[in-house]
Amino acid sequence: MRKLAVVFFLFNTITGTAQNKLTYTTLDLVTEPAAIINPSDEGIPDFGPKLQLIKSALPAPATALHKNKQLLDVLRAEKKQSVKTASFGKTAAPAPSVLSSFDGNITQGTPNDNDIAISDSGMIVSVVNQNLFMYNQQGALLKAPTLSFFSKPLGTLNRTYDPRIIYDPVADRFIAVFLQGTTSVDTRIITAFSKTNDPTKEWNLYVIPGNTFGDSSWSDYPIISLSKDELFITVNRLKDNTGWKDGFMESLIWQVEKSKGYNGQPLVQRQYKDIRLNGRAIWSVCPVKGGMSLYGPKMYFLSVRPSDLQNDTVFLHEITNTIASGEAQLKTSILKTDKTYGLQPNAIQPNGKKLQTNDARVLSAMMENEMIHYVANCIDTLHFSPGVYYGRIRNFMYEGNTPIITGKIIGYDSLDIGYPSISYVGGGVSDQSAMITFSHVSPTQFPGTSVVFVDRDGNISAPVFVKTGLSNIALLGDSVDRWGDYTGNQRKYNEPGVCWINGSYGKQNGNFTWIAKIKSNDIKLSQPEIVEQHSQFVISPNPVPEVAKVTFEMKESGIISFQLFDASGKLVATLMKDRVKAGINEFSFRTDDLNAGIYYLQLNNHEKTIETRKVVVQH
Repeated sequence: MRKLAVVFFLFNTITGTAQNKLTYTTLDLVTEPAAIINPSDEGIPDFGPKLQLIKSALPAPATALHKNKQLLDVLRAEKKQSVKTASFGKTAAPAPSVLSSFDGNITQGTPNDNDIAISDSGMIVSVVNQNLFMYNQQGALLKAPTLSFFSKPLGTLNRTYDPRIIYDPVADRFIAVFLQGTTSVDTRIITAFSKTNDPTKEWNLYVIPGNTFGDSSWSDYPIISLSKDELFITVNRLKDNTGWKDGFMESLIWQVEKSKGYNGQPLVQRQYKDIRLNGRAIWSVCPVKGGMSLYGPKMYFLSVRPSDLQNDTVFLHEITNTIASGEAQLKTSILKTDKTYGLQPNAIQPNGKKLQTNDARVLSAMMENEMIHYVANCIDTLHFSPGVYYGRIRNFMYEGNTPIITGKIIGYDSLDIGYPSISYVGGGVSDQSAMITFSHVSPTQFPGTSVVFVDRDGNISAPVFVKTGLSNIALLGDSVDRWGDYTGNQRKYNEPGVCWINGSYGKQNGNFTWIAKIKSNDIKLSQPEIVEQHSQFVISPNPVPEVAKVTFEMKESGIISFQLFDASGKLVATLMKDRVKAGINEFSFRTDDLNAGIYYLQLNNHEKTIETRKVVVQH
């Protein structure tokens, strides 16, 4: 039965202020559940309506971004003579393996908006443009609803697009988010929570307003992430009758109590808007997802200056607590990376037709072991071609610390790459291993999907071609075709070193999708990491009945932290973070609240892990 959606607006008059002259306002909302949908319900017809623009009747206005892209394409053509094709060469990181793969969700329209989620039990949800398909991990298609069908209880929606999907390993549920409408009148953020861990069964549907300003603006390009308690959705606010290139007004952040959605209760939300840094709107905010598991109660976000030809500024945003705490604030830090990023030229296909690479915004980010990893489109300045920026941020979690940000550009002289996504594939403790997937193309290779492995030391493997293309992409009548907006990449939480990806490839002049299971070949994955052992680090007694005493020596004073991990490498707690003096120190902690078993105690400074020792707890 269809239910009437009711939205309650509560305006906060408080204006938040943080360092670097950050200003923002908040809006609190409560949304009643709009409907329940069951993808297995055969009683609702699914016509799969589709509408797309093949060629514009009039040329689009030349925006600053458009002019810069044209300039880069010209400069690239001039530089072409000096670029020599070479092999990828050997690297320190082992290449990952493709364990299984299969044809994925059938796309409708352009570009490919690929995302994927997989549960611990192996249920896969793949979203692409107007479709939401469900598979088992052997590739069998279970259900294949369009977004129109999925939202049918809400009435006829004139346009659905930009789907996102995420799996919650804490609740063992799925959450889907997609947009409806491209004007201030019809813009909506459709949010669906699976009622069980089986996505082919019932979902609770909610309608979040895409325009809370009462003006001529609408919401575009969502990115989602989860903390232990909440769902976060970021969108870009655009002017009516404009696109993302010329109509950007500001980025918005939605904070949502996810348990309400799973239970079909009124959905409690907070919107962060009017976000200005030194009077200038931040652009395209990417939430930072968890690595080995979800984190919280805070949530981090990243943004950059995505249309600049070159820049070294990265913005680290933080929502400090949950809505329920009554203490949530938005903070922003301005960071400077050691490796500049910049707007990239378009990619080139074998038929000579270009593929759009959009801008240099952060597309995907994750955090593990107090380090943020992120990826973005970027210019490869060595080859003057589209590349991928891979950045790491550390030393940011505690007041008084100076964050450290480093970057690398992944690029090749024989491939154009873009639209990366990243997930954690390490084994916990101080393992920073990650898997990055991206789209690839070249004048001699059709559009396809690749993956690289980043080892715990930051070394990057040679690319593995997960799916090679079979044809050019030729869907539009313009000189530049659409390539993509984003790709999917999720850690399989209960399989160490494994992630699932959802990429794209060219086939019969179209843009199709490919799903694959990727495995790290890191030989250290199953080994607890012991770093820089010293005899001046003693735990006694060990086994520990009640209280553990740790004697350790520091050669110089500084900030250190003690972290406790369980046998699987999952962080149990950060026991202490404080300044210590040079010399012999003693630290102690109680084990009353710990289950008996094996743990690992880690001593860190702001740069690296100093010690990791086994602790045996006995009661």
